[in-house]
Formats: sequence, structure tokens, C-alpha cells
Amino acid sequence: MDLLEYCKKLVDETLKLGVDASDAYGVDAKTIKIELEKGAIKTAKIIHDVGIGIRAIFKGSMGYSYTASLDVDLSDIAQKAVKAAKAGYPDPDFKDLPRPSKYPNPQRLYDSKIASLTPEELIDLCSSLAKKAEMDKVYSVNITIESSIFKCFIVNSNGVEGVEEGTYLSLGAYVTAKDGTNMSSSYEGDAVRILSDLDPEKLVLKAAEDAIKGLNAKHYKTTRTSVILAEKVLLTIIAEGLVSALNADLVQRGRSYMTPKINTKIGVDELTIINDGLIDGGLLTRRFDVEGTPKQRHALIEKGIVKGLLHNSYTAGKAGVESTGNATRSGGDLDFRGQVTIASSNIIVEIGDWSLNEMIQEVKDGLLILNTYDTPNIATGDLSAMITHGYIIEKGEVTTPVKQTLFAINLLDLVKNIKAIGKERAKYFNLYSPPILVSDVQVSSKA
Repeated sequence: MDLLEYCKKLVDETLKLGVDASDAYGVDAKTIKIELEKGAIKTAKIIHDVGIGIRAIFKGSMGYSYTASLDVDLSDIAQKAVKAAKAGYPDPDFKDLPRPSKYPNPQRLYDSKIASLTPEELIDLCSSLAKKAEMDKVYSVNITIESSIFKCFIVNSNGVEGVEEGTYLSLGAYVTAKDGTNMSSSYEGDAVRILSDLDPEKLVLKAAEDAIKGLNAKHYKTTRTSVILAEKVLLTIIAEGLVSALNADLVQRGRSYMTPKINTKIGVDELTIINDGLIDGGLLTRRFDVEGTPKQRHALIEKGIVKGLLHNSYTAGKAGVESTGNATRSGGDLDFRGQVTIASSNIIVEIGDWSLNEMIQEVKDGLLILNTYDTPNIATGDLSAMITHGYIIEKGEVTTPVKQTLFAINLLDLVKNIKAIGKERAKYFNLYSPPILVSDVQVSSKA
């Protein structure tokens, strides 16, 4: 009996116990993880995770259970979920689980080259990349590579059935440079569905080169100025700041700063942000979400106006709209153990008509910000973040790296203060965005 049949049997078992609805989400994922630390292999392991999460619903109350072994009595797993559902409080906001529908067929989601990778090949790749990064003043090189091949299965009591398979490959490189007592670090990384979409050597060499450049970093000054936001920092601002605030559950509970802004103009006309679960080869592209709703493309912010939210079946039913196919599990789409939540798919920021060089010349005196490890406050929209990778712009030219400098702005002010959007997009994990020029940003530094 394959995993799909186990899912069907679990759903049947819960229905026999008198619940109103149920669904089962199965995952069969094999991951190889290699970690290299300071030039030596630290971890090399294969993780094979197989299991099913069952959700039972009784009068709107949801009960969860799961099994990571298929050699157990499935009726016991079903009973745990049903018992939890019947012990909970009725929830009139729950309306229904997804109904059967035709699934889209996006391409380039499975790569036989990733699927056939061995631990030995990934160890060799890690070691080779580390050697290439051994430049003058490079002190340490840490690299993590993961390859995954997976199948996901969804079955529910309304007759939904879905099976999907895919691959992932991720690489992260953290390089530290040292010159006497002066140290500087830089990170580069990405994740793809197709092996040829990733250039590991380019990423590692860039991390090493930026770490070395950072040894000459300078403080900036405390002022309000214009900044250009690019590369990794936009994942923080766009994905974790703007798009995450459009999670329908947070909005409905009043826990997002976007709650009073729905159907309201919040930004410049040039700002359009799209949630797209159907990009060929997209990191978070799927045929369906973890509830079995087809993935789709829809605008979240269009010409500066908040147009849409990210929904799963519960929040959609509560609002009287259709789910947007953004249901996930608390640990991601390959998590059968966690509860159903909401997350974005691939995020696209529509391009403008400025080149990066034109933006730099326009700023004259400011900053080019490339990365931060800090995240926005979704309740308030405030962002106060240390610049971990950025450069000073002087007289319209990018000069030295910047260090020990913070930038702060409320995201609602940020979208109003956009002065230019680039005409060339770059991919970083699930974000496709051009650089963005923003004015009147508070910057604080020791100098």
C-alpha cells in the first residue's frame, strides 16, 4: 500500500468516528545534508522522513495527529485526532475543506540530476568550493549544502486527491576574513529546483570577496538619507515585512499592521507585488498547497493599493472568499507533523525603469544596503536593522563597505517614500525583485 492509500485509509477512519470533515497530508522526503566548517566536513547525513498528518474537524474544532511510521495501527492515529477535535470548542468560522478541482502543471520542479546526487558527490563539492575560497586574508569558510527529493500526498473527505513530486538544492556559504585583529564576514546562498539554476562557485567566491572587502569597512553617520535596497535585504523587507503582514489569519485577528489597510492605497503607483505559486522552476512553486487547493497567481499590492491577502481554507471561509492556495504546515510544505498555517509562494516585484547606476547617481550621498539579519515587527510595521552587508555612496559612486550602522523605518513610510524601482530583477530564494530606492530613511552610526 503506497502513501496515498494510507492517506485515504486515515481519512476513512476519522469519518467512521463521527467527525464532519478530515484531511490527510503525507510526505516522503529524502534529504542529504553536508556541513563544512572551517574547511573540514562537520556533518554528512541522509535523512529519510516519511509520515502522514491527519486533521479531524468536528463542529469547526480541529484536532491533529500524525505518524512517522506506517507500521502502526492507523485507527489509533485517527482516534487521537478525533478525540482532540471533539474536546475543542466549536468554531462557526470554519466553513469547509477544499473541493476537487483541476490542478495546474508548472514545469521544472523535478530534476533527475538533483535526485541522483550522492553524499560523496556533495562532500566533494563542499571541499572543492572551500578550496576555491582560500584567498589571502580568508580566515574561515563554512558551507552547507542540502539536496532533497520528495513526494507529497493530499486526501480529504470532500474527494480531493493530489500527488506531487519535486526536488530542491540549497547552498549557503559563510566566509570570514581576518587582518590582524580586524575581522569581517559575508554570507551568500540560494535554493533552486533545478541543478543548472545554481552557480555554487560564483556564490562562494562572492562571499569570500565581500568578506575581504569588509575588512576596509567604515562607519557612516547618523542622519536621514536615501538608501538603495537590493539583493538579500529585500527578502527581509518585501517577503518578511510586507507580504507576511498580508497573512489573512494575522489580519483577521488584528495582529498585522496591515489590518486597517486592506483596499487602501499605501504606496507609490509604481509598486506592484504579486504572489505566484506557478512560476516554472520557482522555489515555492507547487501544483497545490498542503490542503489540496490549486496554486495560483494573484496581486497583493497593485499600483500601491493593497488588493489581496494570503488565504488558506479556514481564513477564506471566514471571509467568504476563495482560498488563494497558500496553506502550508508550521514547518513548511514538507512538514506532515505541524498544524496548517499560511505562507507566501514565490514573490514578484514588478520592475520599474531605473538602472542601478542611475539610482546610485541619484542618491549622491547615502547607502547601498544589501543584507541584514534583522526582521520587521509585523504588529507595528517597524524595522530597525543592523546593516550586515552594504556600501557607502559618495558623490554618486559606490565606495567603501559600511560597518556598525543601523537603518530604521516603518514599512508604511517606506512604501510611500519609494523614489525609484529598478528595471532588472534578481532572484533570491523565493523573491524576484529589482533594487528599490527609498528616501528619508533614518540611519544611525558611531561616526
